[in-house]
Amino acid sequence: MSRWLLALCCTAPLLALAAVDPTLPPATLAAPATADAAAGPAPLLQAILRGPAGTRVVIGGHSLRVGEQQGDLRVLAIRARSVVIERQGQRSELHLSQPILTPSTRSPSR
Repeated sequence: MSRWLLALCCTAPLLALAAVDPTLPPATLAAPATADAAAGPAPLLQAILRGPAGTRVVIGGHSLRVGEQQGDLRVLAIRARSVVIERQGQRSELHLSQPILTPSTRSPSR
């Protein structure tokens, strides 16, 4: 009986090491970093500014016009609610997020 108890005490820590931690994400989600992740965070379109001097966009805190470049990002086109950029040879479109509050189209009733 004491041998079984001794064997159980010796193997219990090994069994605990082999157990899967239920708080860890599945292995399919914990994939190794790809080249896209090494490129840095995705750029964020913060604003589209229209004025007498022309249209500009604010991406990552930098104000840019069509054709201007900031780091590896170049502005190709500015649209009503989005901007087309080229980054590391890849074209993509950044969109403004939807406003939290939308203005009322009706006049206030008195």
